Amino acid sequence: MANGKIELKIAETDLQEDPEYDPEDDSLVAYLSLPDHPGENTSGCVKKMVRLSDLIDYQGVDIYMDFDAAGRLIGIEILE
Repeated sequence: MANGKIELKIAETDLQEDPEYDPEDDSLVAYLSLPDHPGENTSGCVKKMVRLSDLIDYQGVDIYMDFDAAGRLIGIEILE
């Protein structure tokens, strides 16, 4: 994705391999890939994930920020 574009993907959660998966859960996931994101199928590109509520007093849906090895923000995941 390192093409300088921002891409947003929205999908139903696919957590069937998660031991806490609830088949009745119809929540959505939105992922915003930022210009420095290397693209799909690049395992290991996220070196650090930070939850917004761990940084500030925030009440709302879970928001996670993905950082690469250089400390650049490369993506934002929003879980409903």
